[in-house]
Amino acid sequence: MALHLTRTQFDQMIAQAREEAPNECCGLLLGTGDTVIEVLRARNKAGELRQPRDPRRHYHVDDEAQLTALRLEREQGWEIVAIYHSHPATPALPSATDRALALWQTPRYVIISLADPAHADVRAFRITDRMDGNGTVAVDEHRQPIRDVTEEDVVVT
Repeated sequence: MALHLTRTQFDQMIAQAREEAPNECCGLLLGTGDTVIEVLRARNKAGELRQPRDPRRHYHVDDEAQLTALRLEREQGWEIVAIYHSHPATPALPSATDRALALWQTPRYVIISLADPAHADVRAFRITDRMDGNGTVAVDEHRQPIRDVTEEDVVVT
């Protein structure tokens, strides 16, 4: 499977990541199936949560963006195809925190790395709960869900 974006959409995400560095940027990709129709920029509210997190290493999509996405899903028949965020100084791989907080099973998680500022690296992943033989979510020794990570292609047209 692959995530399909236009060059303009791809460039919008990278521009946002560069604008918001050294903080992580975030947003939602809306569309149908594997095709992105709309890039919905969000504000990173990680530093404003009840238990604040460092926005240079964490992200939290603002409520307004989430509500807008739900409205567009209803009005346009779109879905959230992916949730994106940046890693301003680390590779485009899901961190332990990214895996732990990947609560949505259907959308992809897109990571934009600016570790090499001249060449942004954009990668897409499915992060899903591992199921045990009984059809329940497998957990580790700390009773946390075990998450499987599968990389998917990002196709820019």
